[in-house]
Formats: sequence, C-alpha cells, structure tokens
Amino acid sequence: MKFFSEMSRRMSEKRAYRASRKAKKLSYRTEYVISEDTPVNITEAFRSIKATLSVSVPQKEGGKAIVVTSGYPYVGKTTIATNLALMFALSDMKVIIIDADMHRGRVAKFFHEKSENGLSDYLSGQASYESVVRTSPANKNLSYISCGTHSLRPYELLESDAMKDLMDRLRKEYDYIIVDTPPVLILSDALAVAPYTDGAIIVVRHEMSYLRDIERELDLLKFAKVNVLGAVINDYKDTRKQKEYGGYSYYYDTIEKGKK
Repeated sequence: MKFFSEMSRRMSEKRAYRASRKAKKLSYRTEYVISEDTPVNITEAFRSIKATLSVSVPQKEGGKAIVVTSGYPYVGKTTIATNLALMFALSDMKVIIIDADMHRGRVAKFFHEKSENGLSDYLSGQASYESVVRTSPANKNLSYISCGTHSLRPYELLESDAMKDLMDRLRKEYDYIIVDTPPVLILSDALAVAPYTDGAIIVVRHEMSYLRDIERELDLLKFAKVNVLGAVINDYKDTRKQKEYGGYSYYYDTIEKGKK
C-alpha cells in the first residue's frame, strides 16, 4: 500500500512539473490589477467570488483569514489572490494580503515594489510589524506584507508562534486577511500556515490542471484539517454561447493576458 502511495505521489509530481512547464510557455506573467478600465466580465467574476466567500467563511470574532493556493505555478494564483483582496477593499472592507511564498513571492510586484523587508524578516525577528505592513497605492483600504528576504526554512517560519501571533494581531485590525502561499503539490508551506486561517481556496487553470492533481490537492488540505472553501477556475474558455449570463461567472482568460 505504501508503494502505491509513493508511486502516486511521484506521478503527481511529474504531472505538476509538466503542467507548470506548459503553463509557463502560455502564461503572460503580468501583474494585472482591476481598475476602471477592466472588462466588466472580469470585475463581475471577482465580485461573484467575493460574494461567495463572504457567506462561506465561518462567522467568528475578528477578521476572516483565507489561504489561496494551487497545485503548481503559472496558474494565476497570485493574480487571483491580489485582485480578490482588492475587491474586498473596494467594498469598504479593511483588507491585507500576505505573501507567504518565500521562494518566488510576487505580491509586491503588483504594487510596483520590491519584496525585501517582508514576512520572512518579521518572523525571524529582523524587522518590525510597522516596517513590513504597507498600504497599497491602489486603495487605502488595502495593505500588504511582501514575502521578504529569501529564507532557507520557510516552513518552520510559517508554523512558528510568531506567525500565529501575527495572524491574531491582523484579525483584530483587518476584516479580511488573504494569504498567498506556494503551490501545495510542490511545497508544503501552505499546510504550515493554513491552520491559522478559516479556510482555503485552490486556483486551477482550465485545460492545464489535471483532475487527479486537483483531487490530491484536496486530499492534502483535508488531511491537514484545512477547511476547503472551493476552487477558482482561471483562464476559463467557454466555447458555448451563453447570452443569458454573458459568460462572465467563471471566465478569466483576459486576467493573465491583460486587457484584450
């Protein structure tokens, strides 16, 4: 039984590698942020996700914390996380997004900043809370913490008491905390920080993510007792004619490519 489990894991890793290479070739890694010029289908898609999450996250005292993860890179995870945070901020909510990917964090790029002096620096005691929390130029209600200096022990930092204390503090100051983590099939960092949150959403890419890998993502998160809130399908191409709804509910193909 152990042999088949290990074989399944290795096959999943190989598929993840192939899928990420394919996605990398097709992906336009631009830092796309919703604005007044954004096509209405994209804005409405994020508004729909926001509305769903608003009622899906369990009610409790303090702010709501949500992990955003994926199976492998180049599926639009950080784009989804950043714009979801902005959408909450546009609804007059106080929001902060944390870049918990200390390997290849990209959140700071969406705000035209560098990733230095961020989460890893704070958790390791090298930076103060005030120095790592920054306000977004896109919206005064939106703040962010970059990934910080590259760390050789990100998992240990994310599961530390310092991270728990940080999340407790942020819950008192913000309505929503969005945590962008590395791909869960590549690294286990998401499993370290997820217990400090109220749930997770996974980002998959249409015609790119394998169903078996999505199932494995769910198994890993559920094994870690993470409340899986749902999935977001990025780069969705609906070939059917859907005049009734305009095809925007899960239509994200212009997000990663910029405005058409």
